[in-house]
Amino acid sequence: MTSDPITLEYSGTLLHAAEARTKQLDAEGHIAPVLCMEVELDNGMHTHMHVEQFFPLGQEEQCRAAARRHKKGERVTVQAPLVSTRLVVTASHIQPIKEEHS
Repeated sequence: MTSDPITLEYSGTLLHAAEARTKQLDAEGHIAPVLCMEVELDNGMHTHMHVEQFFPLGQEEQCRAAARRHKKGERVTVQAPLVSTRLVVTASHIQPIKEEHS
């Protein structure tokens, strides 16, 4: 029996038109097209989220076409598996933790 991965769903407004970019996938240098967008989320703090949707190798034109469809101000819903979530913050301070040795 396999369980479905947990999927998160976010809704918000595109801050800019979507962009078609490329991103290195692995140490061998494989490059994949990726659709990138910045979304202002529908939450009390209007948090910004960077979204990336990878396209299969060789589908650069499909990625560019998708980017052309998503304009600034468009309302979107984004679904993403929990395991792909990365948290990035702009730190105001970083404090080292001193380990106690026994």
